[in-house]
Amino acid sequence: MTAIYIIIAFFIALISGLGIGGGGLFATYLAIFTSLPQLSVQGYNLMFFIFCAGASVIAQIFRRKINMRVVALMALGGVAGSLLGSLLTLVLPEEYLRKLFGIMLVATGLISLRSAFMQKYSKKSSTYTDTKSNNAGESNNDRREKEDT
Repeated sequence: MTAIYIIIAFFIALISGLGIGGGGLFATYLAIFTSLPQLSVQGYNLMFFIFCAGASVIAQIFRRKINMRVVALMALGGVAGSLLGSLLTLVLPEEYLRKLFGIMLVATGLISLRSAFMQKYSKKSSTYTDTKSNNAGESNNDRREKEDT
């Protein structure tokens, strides 16, 4: 059984390294295919992604795709939210946490699907204007990244 855990962890970390959001996949795997209580699922998920995210962040920093000023601002809210969430796990029943986890997975999936469909249909109508208005051959994303730094 240990070999299966290693293989699953490898592929979920690979997906996470691509920026696809392996955290939801790992927690889902643990919640469905193991008999772990929800709090343990959350704990394993957090510990697993400390290491996976660390490796991915290093690669992104070297590629210069992270604006550290934005990260610092987001960290303020992130730390506060994490502390509050951790405190809530001490008082909320496990059954409630499991249901909340399921709702968040479904909501995240629906939002991702909506976003993918919106991008697909908005690219068709904006491709001409994006390239026409940009004489230097630079994409709108490249210009936005320069503005952020």
